[in-house]
Amino acid sequence: MTDEGKRLFLEYLDGDETALGKLLDLYGASLVLFINRFVGNVSVSEELMEDTFCELILHPKRYSGKSSFKTYLFSIGKNKAVDHVRRAAKYGVVPLEEEEREELSCLEDAVIKDEEKKELYSALETLNDDYKNVLYLHYFEDIGYDDVSRIIGKSQKQVKNLAYRARQALKEELERRGFVYENI
Repeated sequence: MTDEGKRLFLEYLDGDETALGKLLDLYGASLVLFINRFVGNVSVSEELMEDTFCELILHPKRYSGKSSFKTYLFSIGKNKAVDHVRRAAKYGVVPLEEEEREELSCLEDAVIKDEEKKELYSALETLNDDYKNVLYLHYFEDIGYDDVSRIIGKSQKQVKNLAYRARQALKEELERRGFVYENI
């Protein structure tokens, strides 16, 4: 399996300015959706996604290649989101406006095209944050548990335990809704 993100990032480092745009196209929408899980505001999530890419530009040598590029990128995004949440808690939070909800819905539709995945995503939103993050990263972003553990800052064993409990909780939620999802 090739790491398309890593390849594009290395091309960017070699001077290909278009590679950065390709990285943004490849990961931008899903990174916004992931960051939004923490901040609950699409506009802020978009700004934090841009900050994440700025981090790549300002500190290009920080990526060591020990993990996939996507893992590295989502880790930066999570850290930006957590920092924002801490600042927002200190200075107050602005509630999500109706326009923001519509924007989020459009973003979700762009990233989650399959109808079963939309139902799964909707049920996922009812779970606690740790469960949501593990399942979202693993199933929607196709990130392995070892990389998920790096992104969310928990051990692999903790992530596997969270994933198990999260799948059980998600299965119960889906059954409550009358929907059976065979891959859980």
